[in-house]
Amino acid sequence: MGARLVLADDNEAFLEATARLLERQGYEVFAATSGDEALRHLSQHRPEAILLDIMMPGIDGLAVLEKIRQQDPLLGVVMITAFGSEEIAVKALTAGADDYLIKPLDYEEAFIRLERVLDRTRLRRERLRLEQELAEAHSQLQQRYQELEASYGRIRELEEQTRELFERYLPPQVAQYLIDDPSRANLGGERREVTILFADLRGFTALAEKMSPERLVEVINGYLSLAAECVVAQGGVLDKFMGDSVMALYNSPLEQPDHALRALKTAFDVRDNVRLSSLQPALRFGFGINTGEAVVGNVGSEALMNYTAIGDPVNLAFRIQEQAKAEQILLSRATYDQVKDHVEAKPLGRMRMERRAEEAEVYEAVTLRAET
Repeated sequence: MGARLVLADDNEAFLEATARLLERQGYEVFAATSGDEALRHLSQHRPEAILLDIMMPGIDGLAVLEKIRQQDPLLGVVMITAFGSEEIAVKALTAGADDYLIKPLDYEEAFIRLERVLDRTRLRRERLRLEQELAEAHSQLQQRYQELEASYGRIRELEEQTRELFERYLPPQVAQYLIDDPSRANLGGERREVTILFADLRGFTALAEKMSPERLVEVINGYLSLAAECVVAQGGVLDKFMGDSVMALYNSPLEQPDHALRALKTAFDVRDNVRLSSLQPALRFGFGINTGEAVVGNVGSEALMNYTAIGDPVNLAFRIQEQAKAEQILLSRATYDQVKDHVEAKPLGRMRMERRAEEAEVYEAVTLRAET
């Protein structure tokens, strides 16, 4: 039997169909048509995760999420919405959700993202267990000074395990940043100029419809691993993976005076390395890069938070990426102004972006100039 889940949605047809598909995947599913019923299932069955519709009669999904985080900050939570509203999604993520899905569901992608949430949930519980063991070891040291030497090796082992767990859950720069000063793990952030890179695989969604989930995971992991290596090589922070796309930040948490150029070089590195790779089926990324002031820091709740950037520059970078064709690297005017001495680029004029009132001036990066 697979993971135990609660599925909450007031649409009985959607609830029945989705529960049946989840059960075919090996999950044990407890269905609920209201927020109150979902909370009862959580109390009675102690699942690993909940898929929770945002809009339900009575107590809605966001209110249920708040109650969940008060009772179990480690439970995996995936919100479901039929609205496709970024504002609602951001509100849910800020309140402590792990991910969100938009109806109608792409079930293959939904199952992949659900498994990632379950993996993160297990890691969080393992991290808590290790932290508890570490606290107990420290307490024993204070009480039994004579066992100091014998206990010291165990403590070092646990600290290393915690560090390794941190670095699997967080980008290495952010993990080290927090390890160096744990007070930086408090909720909140700082306003600073950053460069944001979005890279998205073109044609992946259509291809995914023809693939088994196992093959789908294999393909996407190959491309995202390659992109992640390029981000890290240029000193970027992997903010998040979103389906078949990646978001990276530059100039945070560490200062990088050439952050815009680093992001640009990352895009060229990814494009070139994909061309040279033997990954199959052959896919290509489209890129969007923007520079601007955003609030960067820990977003979420005291129990569960993410290190990320919030603000309009992030949204604009994403919208610019949506305009890019396969292998096309598009820059905002703000980014272009910082890298124009290092790149051959052609202006594409002002473009209208989805869900943005103002048009944006966009440039296409053609090739990097040779460094002198």
